[in-house]
Amino acid sequence: MKTSLLLLFATVALCLPFHPLRAAENAAPATPEGIGWVVREINGKLAAPSGERGLPTLRLDAGKKQASGFSGVNRFFGGYERTGEKLKFGMLAGTMMAGPDDQMATETAFLQALQGVSGWRMNKADLELLKGEKVVLRFTVGAAAK
Repeated sequence: MKTSLLLLFATVALCLPFHPLRAAENAAPATPEGIGWVVREINGKLAAPSGERGLPTLRLDAGKKQASGFSGVNRFFGGYERTGEKLKFGMLAGTMMAGPDDQMATETAFLQALQGVSGWRMNKADLELLKGEKVVLRFTVGAAAK
């Protein structure tokens, strides 16, 4: 019995320092789809939260080829196409609420940047949306629109 317990404890102790899931948790996603993204930067400027509502978000649904999220004041949705590192958004529709001027300005900048996107890339765990070679939107993983 003592030998069995000692063997069990030794086995557990050897497994503790190595945890392969930790590396997977920090790895960059292979595609931008199926993840809730929260914007960090819009056109190179840090994004400011829209009051209590927070920062703009984005979710890409690969099955439906639909983008959705929160744009700063309103919710939006629309189609998108992704082929490899190319990404293009179709017409976007959304709710039509008004908000404070600063929040409306954030929303306008966010939606205009989305409409100009031509590609994407991962930079560590951040999603960068590109217009040509220029990063127009930078996102981090977060609790985005579902």
